Amino acid sequence: MELGERFGTNVLLRLQFQTLSRGEPPQSPETFNPDSGVPPISAPLFGESELQLQFRVRVSPAPVPQAPAVFNPDPGAWQARPEPKPILDTQFSILPPYRGEPIEQNLDLPRESIRRGELEPVESPPAVSVSEPVPNDLKLPRTNTWANQRIEFEFHNPDYPLSRQGQGYPTNAIPRPDRWRIGFVPWRRYTVGRAEMPYESPAPLLWHPYRQSLLKGDLPIIGPDIFLNLTASSSTEFEARRIPTPSGVSAARADNAEFFGQSEQFLVQQYFGFNADLFKGETSFKPVKWAVRLQPVANINYLYARETGVVSPDPRGLDERDNRPPPINSRVAGPADVESLLQGELSPAPRSYEGESHSSRTRDEIALQEGFVEVHLADLSDNYDFIAVRVGSQVFNSDFRGFIFNDVNLGARFFGNADNNRLQYNLAAFQMREKDTFSDLNTFDERGQRVLIANVYRQDFIWRGYTAQLSFHANFDEGGRHYDRAGNIARPAPIGAVRDHDVQAYYFGWAGDGHIGRLNLSHAVYQAIGRDEFNGLAGQPADINAQMAALELSYDRDWIRYKASFFYASGDDEAEDGNANGFDTILENPNFTGGPFSFYVRQGFNLAGTSVGLKQRGSLVTDLRTSKTEGQANFVNPGVFVYGLGAEIDVTPKLRSFVNANYVRFAETDPIQTSLLADRIDRKLGYDLSLGFQYRPLLTDNIILSAGFGAFLPGQGYKDIYRRSTDPLPGLNSLSDRGRVDDFLYSALLAVTLRY
Repeated sequence: MELGERFGTNVLLRLQFQTLSRGEPPQSPETFNPDSGVPPISAPLFGESELQLQFRVRVSPAPVPQAPAVFNPDPGAWQARPEPKPILDTQFSILPPYRGEPIEQNLDLPRESIRRGELEPVESPPAVSVSEPVPNDLKLPRTNTWANQRIEFEFHNPDYPLSRQGQGYPTNAIPRPDRWRIGFVPWRRYTVGRAEMPYESPAPLLWHPYRQSLLKGDLPIIGPDIFLNLTASSSTEFEARRIPTPSGVSAARADNAEFFGQSEQFLVQQYFGFNADLFKGETSFKPVKWAVRLQPVANINYLYARETGVVSPDPRGLDERDNRPPPINSRVAGPADVESLLQGELSPAPRSYEGESHSSRTRDEIALQEGFVEVHLADLSDNYDFIAVRVGSQVFNSDFRGFIFNDVNLGARFFGNADNNRLQYNLAAFQMREKDTFSDLNTFDERGQRVLIANVYRQDFIWRGYTAQLSFHANFDEGGRHYDRAGNIARPAPIGAVRDHDVQAYYFGWAGDGHIGRLNLSHAVYQAIGRDEFNGLAGQPADINAQMAALELSYDRDWIRYKASFFYASGDDEAEDGNANGFDTILENPNFTGGPFSFYVRQGFNLAGTSVGLKQRGSLVTDLRTSKTEGQANFVNPGVFVYGLGAEIDVTPKLRSFVNANYVRFAETDPIQTSLLADRIDRKLGYDLSLGFQYRPLLTDNIILSAGFGAFLPGQGYKDIYRRSTDPLPGLNSLSDRGRVDDFLYSALLAVTLRY
């Protein structure tokens, strides 16, 4: 069935670079002959066929010519020359004597196989006669003849004077200026049965998640090549965890004098995102000419803890601290003053504050997470190797696994490729913004930190399928003094001598990702140098010299990928010597050794009740800083070794599982001993076990369900740091709690991601 029959009209489908002939068609030669033979035309000089010559080498056949002794047709008189006569010559002869030059040996007769070259005419091949008659659609006269135009470099929609008036087209014809609105005609693969619709819709729709739609960037919204792509997303995370939680200066329960209290916490994070992309260009085969992206994000988070001081350093609770002044405790100067408890001046908590405003909070935040403009600067080759610039708040991951910098922040980035896309490069500079404490979304406040990143990727380096990368990072952190939104000090870190200071760090890295044969490989090596103007733990300026290395080897067998991984971050063996040898990052978000399902990778916990963390949430390094997003890098830290084994299993096409087991130990312990004034800390931190599942019911990323559980079995080093109490008070707490720690830590995750 023709398209015109289906819609009841004749539809004229014209491609972008085609023209349609108008007016009277040429007549057949039987009716009109433009050449009647007058005036006469002279015959061609060389006949009907074109004169062609070719060069051929011939070799003389046998018999060979005889020597002059037998036959000499030329006695050589033509090449002889007379001898000069003397002035007085007394001998006379009729003919002067002749003497020629001697003949070369290779020219003496007889000579065989003499070669010579000559030109000869080439006969033209006989003309091929066409036996089949001309098809009817090619016979003259022909109407509405299509002709292809030269394709212009710049795409544009041609405009004709008659088309503005609606003229110049056949009756009942509808012009189509672009190919996206043509639609798909009914299609039938087999001769029986109803017509199949492999594309489901013969015409584009306004919006639809799977069919061709206007708001999904499937066809232009303005002109022939300006598209709009709208995306809505929702991410819901529920997390239950048990992490070391200090009881603080005021416990949530009466008679609780332990260093560490109830460690269970519950967290809910809800993100709503809306993404709008407006861009010009057909991106299926070349980069965009320009693009604009806006992405506002809203967040609602809820935290439930069982101890005070977790949601805020003020233990009185969010409901009361703004209306009631703090109690006067100046009279309590020693243990003897505790007798005032019996007189009611300082009384124990009348009830448990677990789950109340003292230990729970709900926050919401709205931020413009992404907002940038991208401009295509130039094409470098016919295969669309290009260079472009992107300015604004944007996502950037500086290496394959996000070890050093993986964030959304404000900056400018030059990027492109070369050598048929085998070479990619980036040059990015970021003016960092402050992050919201509870949601990690961007704010408009300047942080006083600048980051410069340059990297280059080379595909098929040495081996096909392996991509190598060289990178340079520079971190100039002049953050100054800063308190987070909960009221905790974030910069400088309250450990050791507290003083505002700047950090300048430079990273030189080599990373790779891909496969060598059947062996999958991912690795990274970094060297960090620089200077910390004043390190609080060292108590003086410190010169940075630290290293990091990571390696993951995996092997695919059927539907299982077996993995072995190793991660190393150097540690400082002497905290107070003025050399900072512990490795730290800029703002990382690594996907390594179990990723979000691993307890060690996902969770962050503080250092034995202090205001700094032993490690940060979503990190691998033990850096002793207050916050990954709001704190400063600290290169006087213990460092870490992580050894891992794991597997990724495709249970079904829709369900994938992740299994990991890691052994974690400190590289050095002197920074922890110095900060805690401890005489000995063991290097064995513990064992990390995790299991996760990811389910995609539609086989797409529109709906993703994730669930996982991670457990941490503490080692002796963990027990040395997180003992509940070392010297119990008789009558106030149980002697059985002396030295006890949580022997089983866990992290349970349930996440639902919706994308439209």
